[in-house]
Amino acid sequence: ATMPPPQCRLGSHPPTKCSIAAAPATMVQMTAADQAIVKAIPGNDKCADCGMKNPQWASVSFGTVFCLECSGVHRSLGVHISFVRSIAMDSWTPQQLKVMSCGGNAKCAQYLAAKGVASGTAIKPKYESDAAQLYKAVLKARAEGRPEPTELVKKPPRNSGAYVSSQSQSQSSAVSSMHGGMGGGGGGAVGKAGEDPNGMERLTGETDAQYVARQTRLRDEAKARMAAKFGGGGGGGGGSRRGCLDDSSVVVVVVIVIVVFLHVGGGGGDCRYGAATRSGSRRRKTRSGYDRHG
Repeated sequence: ATMPPPQCRLGSHPPTKCSIAAAPATMVQMTAADQAIVKAIPGNDKCADCGMKNPQWASVSFGTVFCLECSGVHRSLGVHISFVRSIAMDSWTPQQLKVMSCGGNAKCAQYLAAKGVASGTAIKPKYESDAAQLYKAVLKARAEGRPEPTELVKKPPRNSGAYVSSQSQSQSSAVSSMHGGMGGGGGGAVGKAGEDPNGMERLTGETDAQYVARQTRLRDEAKARMAAKFGGGGGGGGGSRRGCLDDSSVVVVVVIVIVVFLHVGGGGGDCRYGAATRSGSRRRKTRSGYDRHG
């Protein structure tokens, strides 16, 4: 009997194909054996984008591995383009491991080259191209055992009302599903107890669209909080600065009142004020009859 190809042996699923069996969506770190399998896939001995040896980062979206420097560029593209994970440090779901087992640097490069995208193309235009987005859909279908798409489904232009409406509905449904899952809702809920809905980790049962919508919402909320706290520049920041000046004025007034209070009794420093206080005390004792010689 011949040994099955190493590309399809990640995780606990049958090694003869890349389809994903029903498995718990738990996240675990790659074992040393899994890392060895990923690195043994053709082309994975070097960075997919610059050729540096021993890459330690991966794009779950494209099933490729790359170096630390190129991983920063991939992260800047956004998770909707390239979802970056560390091979050694991050946790992985069985589905993500299966995508990596069905991918590889060589397969990605060959597919893009056949679509007219040269291997020397810069990272941003390479992975934002229609060919790369189609390959991402092909790789995901291959890992899930579905028919591979032959063309990219075009989205409506961003300035069209249909696009804005569809995006809003998608984000709303993702958020609703997430909250329903964390609250212990009905079937199809996303997330479970102990998972952080405000974190970067994918929630249990969360689809790619839901993950992207949730991360986009968290980013927008963070920007709104920063703008509210520090001002958004121009007129928006003026109110914040005026608030700071008002607080400073209150502090100055309080300090002035304290200083005046300390100097009222003796018209001078603390020593004279203390002497005046002691003198007043003696006069009070004299009037009360306790110390007539004071």
